[in-house]
Amino acid sequence: MKKPCLFLLLSFLALPLIGLIAADPVKSAPGFRFPGGDAEAGRQSFIGLNCVQCHSVNKVELPDPGGNRRLELTLANEIRFVKNYQDLITAITNPKHVVTEQYRAILTKAEVQGSIEPLMPDLTNDMSARQLMDLVAFLDEVYRESLPDYGTK
Repeated sequence: MKKPCLFLLLSFLALPLIGLIAADPVKSAPGFRFPGGDAEAGRQSFIGLNCVQCHSVNKVELPDPGGNRRLELTLANEIRFVKNYQDLITAITNPKHVVTEQYRAILTKAEVQGSIEPLMPDLTNDMSARQLMDLVAFLDEVYRESLPDYGTK
């Protein structure tokens, strides 16, 4: 009989702590969030995974990938497909979720008539969970700093 009472007491005492955690707007965004993530390590993963071959990031200095780019998309420049933290995860782990008109314009007629495959490779077999967490932390930070409406929709 004493153990359930102790559990209820501890639960009651924990409620103010839960309220403090929920008060942080970054932690209280709806949906799934990774526990942690290092933005600088995410920047390094962005470079190491060769994301710079097709993407630049608004207000972030990145090395020149060299060679010809078939496509260049600037991330965190405007809110289009990525509106919040969860959209970042989707964009990275499921690049087929959206095919832009810019991408359609570079496809050959044969590619358009067949199934459209994104240029962005499926990195889920090559990227570690830590790299994904860090990459999302990096991009989320840049989106929040660059776009005031990011995360509100």
